[in-house]
Amino acid sequence: MKTPHMLDYLDFDTSDDGEGLTSLDAMAYAKAAQWPALAAEVTQLLAWCSDTFGAPGPLEDGHRWDLDLQLQNDAGDALALHWDARQRQLLAPQAAQQTALQLSLTLSGPDPLAQQLTAQFLGDSD
Repeated sequence: MKTPHMLDYLDFDTSDDGEGLTSLDAMAYAKAAQWPALAAEVTQLLAWCSDTFGAPGPLEDGHRWDLDLQLQNDAGDALALHWDARQRQLLAPQAAQQTALQLSLTLSGPDPLAQQLTAQFLGDSD
């Protein structure tokens, strides 16, 4: 049995639409010194999703999962943030200049996405 990768910063809330689609929402706050660890955690999670389910994109276009990533500084200003699925990189060019950051992440896809992600990262198999 594989040991799950535990998450230190992201704490997910899960909701489903009753028709087989699940959304996983997480928010994380990090001071400047914590940003590299948070970015590494998000990168690990999104790389696993990309490896397991392919490139993200609109579900209605046939993708197996999608994501919404947002980043704000401590003043509430939006900052650029992008997941490069090909390079397996989280791109946040302004993050290093901030004193604190708030990241929000929503993953959506068919129920197996939530089930496998939960088993892989949260250690819960139900």
